[in-house]
Amino acid sequence: MTPAQALLARIAEFFSGPGRNGDPGAAAVLDRAVATLSFATPNSIEPRTLPAADLLSDALPACPVPLALAIAAAAPLFRWRQNPNYNSGSMGAAFMAGYGYVEFVGPKEALFHATDIRAGLLVLGPGLHYPPHAHPAEEVYHPLTAGGEWRRGDEPWRNVPAGSAIHHPPMMVHETRAGAGTLLALYCWIGETGTEARLTPA
Repeated sequence: MTPAQALLARIAEFFSGPGRNGDPGAAAVLDRAVATLSFATPNSIEPRTLPAADLLSDALPACPVPLALAIAAAAPLFRWRQNPNYNSGSMGAAFMAGYGYVEFVGPKEALFHATDIRAGLLVLGPGLHYPPHAHPAEEVYHPLTAGGEWRRGDEPWRNVPAGSAIHHPPMMVHETRAGAGTLLALYCWIGETGTEARLTPA
């Protein structure tokens, strides 16, 4: 089994674990995701790095051990990305320097190809605020590190335990802020996966 295949297997295990029952609606999304992961096909992509990639190794020790080991083993293969709708003008230079994601499964630039799912890892540096945004895809986040806060629409901010699923229905406005340490979170999109997130008016 290659490092990429081992990572995919660990993600399927994690999505099937007890944390899937965090928010109502999350388990149904993750069930669909796990069923789709088994049909994802390996992709040939060139690795690419970003400044946010340097935050990964320091944050991984706080993550569940089997998953952290699988992420570390596959890390040299990662093609780091940023949302093309974001730039230093709209988000600030500090945000762009500490933000990035890797797509493990998806329709493009992912380790494995699938058309109706996107799953990967978000990295958000210490103290950064990912402002309100929305997208047509239905989403589940799984924080892997503690200390981050999450907000949906006008609901209060909440500190979600590491490993507990957070559910965002399509077009639900949501935002995230990292605590004193780097925030790592698995994410999963299903449905309309081809449209990137956009910032929403304050």
